[in-house]
Amino acid sequence: FDQLSWYPLGRVVGGTVYPGIMVTAGLIHYVLNKLNFPIDIREVCVFLAPLFSGLTAVACYLFTCEMKDPSAGLLAAAFIGIAPGYISRSVAGSYDNEAIAIFLLMYTFYLWIKAVKLGSAFYGGLAAMFYFYMVSAWGGYVFIINLIPLHVFVLILMGRFSPRIYVAYSSFYILGTLASMNIPFVNFLPTRTNDHMAALAISHRVNSKSYLML
Repeated sequence: FDQLSWYPLGRVVGGTVYPGIMVTAGLIHYVLNKLNFPIDIREVCVFLAPLFSGLTAVACYLFTCEMKDPSAGLLAAAFIGIAPGYISRSVAGSYDNEAIAIFLLMYTFYLWIKAVKLGSAFYGGLAAMFYFYMVSAWGGYVFIINLIPLHVFVLILMGRFSPRIYVAYSSFYILGTLASMNIPFVNFLPTRTNDHMAALAISHRVNSKSYLML
């Protein structure tokens, strides 16, 4: 309990913050020191955003390659590298949630597209794990849990529903929701807030449609 924050009320730190960026910095610091790279935790925090900005460019490349081709992927990586809004959040010393969250956002979408194309529960589960990581890092995780159901809904309207979508979405939604509820700040929000109801509705629709296809 931190008595100096939100003075004079104070606050329970564990239940009011997203722990992802702090856990990431702490884990990198721990691993580097175990490998005999004596680096201070402050230096890890300073260079965390530039490190993940490079990974974001790679994630954009992979995502766009799945959607189009490697040429388009290179353009996407170049564009994210010069986007002013992202540059301001990825400079050295910018220790904020967005420092890692944009990478997690793009990589989750990449894994989702892979899961849909292959009909793979493995890639659906990986997407769910990166979604969990995203939930732990930033409140913008609601973009993921609304855009993926929207994608599935549009595919259903276009008559392109298939068992691959059922496998990908079911593995992503079930594992992702259960994992996200382990974050203290989120807790049972996925079961009772409007932000998550679209994902639940699409889950029901996907299951009923799959049942009718049997």
